[in-house]
Amino acid sequence: MMRLRGVNCCLAARTRTSLQICLDKTSIGGWKTVTEFTSKFEDLATLTKRGLVLTLSFILLAGCGGTQPTGEGALHAIPQAARAAHADRAKPWMLPGAKSEDLLYIATGDNVYVLSYPGGKLTGSLNVAGYELCADEKGDVFVPQTADSTIFVYAHGGDSPIRTLSDGDQPLGCAVDPITGNLAVTNEGSGAGEVAIYRHARGTAQWYQDEAIGQYGLCGYDDQGNLFLDGTGTSNVFAELPRGSDTFKNFTLGARFVAYGSVQWDGTFITLSNPSAHAIYRLKILKTTFKVTGTTHLHQWRNGYSGNWPYIETWLQNGTFLAQSSSAADVGLWPYPAGGNPSKVIGGFKSGSATVYGVTISLAR
Repeated sequence: MMRLRGVNCCLAARTRTSLQICLDKTSIGGWKTVTEFTSKFEDLATLTKRGLVLTLSFILLAGCGGTQPTGEGALHAIPQAARAAHADRAKPWMLPGAKSEDLLYIATGDNVYVLSYPGGKLTGSLNVAGYELCADEKGDVFVPQTADSTIFVYAHGGDSPIRTLSDGDQPLGCAVDPITGNLAVTNEGSGAGEVAIYRHARGTAQWYQDEAIGQYGLCGYDDQGNLFLDGTGTSNVFAELPRGSDTFKNFTLGARFVAYGSVQWDGTFITLSNPSAHAIYRLKILKTTFKVTGTTHLHQWRNGYSGNWPYIETWLQNGTFLAQSSSAADVGLWPYPAGGNPSKVIGGFKSGSATVYGVTISLAR
């Protein structure tokens, strides 16, 4: 087993999610994913117990705090003109006039980039870790901070949070109820996952737990305020929390679905994506089951879906599906529900390769 210099190994992580959080927070050794980490060890069996990968969290000898990723390498992603004006990458930035444009937010794990939409001009950088994202009808953007148990809330075109919600757990995905403005956040949890719902996206959350789900995935609301989400328990589960209820309705996911697909309302149906199959399924919810009413197949959708967190969260916006379209820092825009090849590719917001974990659209008001 390899020797680590200048690093103290401690705090055995219970799940792959916990290891990924640790790698994000410490930025030690150059490992960015669980796969990269575990590949360094000759005896992976020593990390395995009860079907879970047991891992070590790494901390500096100076203390157990770790540091947030700063995205320093991302400086080279900024076009030369913008780089000169925003040379201090320790600070977030936003170009003047951003608030008057529709904006595309892109999360790559180490940073959240902001581009004009649909133009694709690099407009800003939040300089925060980010994976899954969501936005509300006011244009506010929500960025769960999984390692720090908080959710940052940004106004449309803002470069610093207007408020921070305390989660107390490990927030993963999020969605906003179009009826009430309530914010739902799925959590990894300690032993069992939970869903936090913040009334009007403020204050203290009310917690809900589905006994059939141990690890939550992503979530989305329909136009009636019903919350849908996916996850795993004894099997892969798709669940609904009806508006005004505190009891989940559970549906078993068949072989065509993955455990942690993106969930979103398309204007007519609730949809569930499958990054492995490069497909989006339109679902009609019935009393005790659901029916697939249509499937959209997407060519050139490239993603880093591994079956574990970080998940791959996509976005639907007015007949357009947005997701990563190559191993480079590119986001494709596909016609929806037609699918096929992307009608446009937005790129250049970061140099080299990147993994796009989450995207969302914030509309100017």
